[in-house]
Amino acid sequence: MAEGDTTMRHRVTRAAILALFGVTMIGCAGGGDRPADESVAAQPESAAPLTTEAEPLVITAAELAGRLDGPDVPVILDVRSPEEFAEGHIPGAINVPYDQVGARLGSLEPYRDAEVVVYCRTGRRAGVAEEVLREAGFESVVDLEGHMTGWSEAGLPVAVPAAP
Repeated sequence: MAEGDTTMRHRVTRAAILALFGVTMIGCAGGGDRPADESVAAQPESAAPLTTEAEPLVITAAELAGRLDGPDVPVILDVRSPEEFAEGHIPGAINVPYDQVGARLGSLEPYRDAEVVVYCRTGRRAGVAEEVLREAGFESVVDLEGHMTGWSEAGLPVAVPAAP
């Protein structure tokens, strides 16, 4: 290995250590003196959170089921495959597979200002689709707690298309 390569590797390693140290110090700043029982809510309003991402909105299966027949039914987006959707889905759901959400934003545009509940089988694909929607400016993207697995386990209604 050439001497220049070794020097560069040491500089990169040193920079990484300093960066890690800085992140650790930022994460520890301001909280070390606080009593263990003091809640985060007691912080002054000017205290900024350490993360910039907001917690995702979540709705339970029971809450969503209770809204299906009401006046404020959200848009329900099933991001599973068409085959999974055909096997059974939440009544009123629209099927757009998670890996097609970005390409089909135009068809989802009418729902930009609506509450959009996103689900898949267990949550991984929904998380990907939710991120795409948020980056595209959809502000009320909601994750279904438990996804289709939780919905089915709760014995909630499942729509199955009629056989041709």
